[in-house]
Amino acid sequence: MMKRALVKGDLAPFFGKLPDRTNKGDMGRVLVVCGSYDPCGTSMCGAAYFSASAAYKTGAGIVEIFTPRENYAPLASLMPEAVFSLYGYDESLDAVTSRLALSVRKSDAVVIGCGLGKSETSRAIVKAVFASVSCPLLIDADGLNILSDDEGLWEILSEEQRSRTVITPHIGEMSRLSGRAVAEILSDTEGVATAFAEQKGIVCLLKDHNTVITDGEALYINQSGNAGMATAGMGDVLAGVVGALLARTEISGDIGEKSEILLRVAAGAYLHGRAGDLAEGKTLQYSLTASDLLAEIPSAIRDIFV
Repeated sequence: MMKRALVKGDLAPFFGKLPDRTNKGDMGRVLVVCGSYDPCGTSMCGAAYFSASAAYKTGAGIVEIFTPRENYAPLASLMPEAVFSLYGYDESLDAVTSRLALSVRKSDAVVIGCGLGKSETSRAIVKAVFASVSCPLLIDADGLNILSDDEGLWEILSEEQRSRTVITPHIGEMSRLSGRAVAEILSDTEGVATAFAEQKGIVCLLKDHNTVITDGEALYINQSGNAGMATAGMGDVLAGVVGALLARTEISGDIGEKSEILLRVAAGAYLHGRAGDLAEGKTLQYSLTASDLLAEIPSAIRDIFV
């Protein structure tokens, strides 16, 4: 098995000079299916914001956010450049999932799960995405929790679609997905991630102090990043960074080779960690927030060529 650590030179192919006639369609359309709203008043719109904003800062041409209508006002005030597709919990599931399927089919990459919740509507949304997706798919957070509660959802994804599907679990989520104890995973993150990726035919990015990225055949270790990144919202930013790289069709056309998807995911992990390191240089690890990291993504990209 090929195994190596990432270096910043691995990112150079993704961030060369853009052709003068580049348009937003060339840069990829990312669909962010994230955020939720509890009728009791709890909103997870921040998860959608971090994922979508990170996708834009990493180079996506169009980012569409599919989220509850209650999240629209704060999200639109934070990022008016986003496209919004809104749904209500009072709508029929058929109406929600039909609109969602149309958005999925227009996209070059789909990010699902950040702050999505585990309601009946959220579960129907995950199922609808699985049933209609044919582009790279990144599953994070509650998308993974819903998947671990219903293993039958894996069967909706064809073998071909699984080859362009990425999961981004932390250790606890990996434990629920794989049925392995946390201590067992911590003792062999490389082996557990590799076995699961091979079993499911997917790419697995297992978050740890040294993140493991593998498709079951090759493996990258990411060593950028720092302990200050252990705060809420960091995973949402990572999902958006990777989603943007998966959507970038101008790099080499439509992507289908799992090895290329693996490299894009690994590059996203490095870029995310590097942005965290640059943010740490301006604050303390104890004070580092996802907003701090988000602001450093452009500097992390510029740093590739220094």
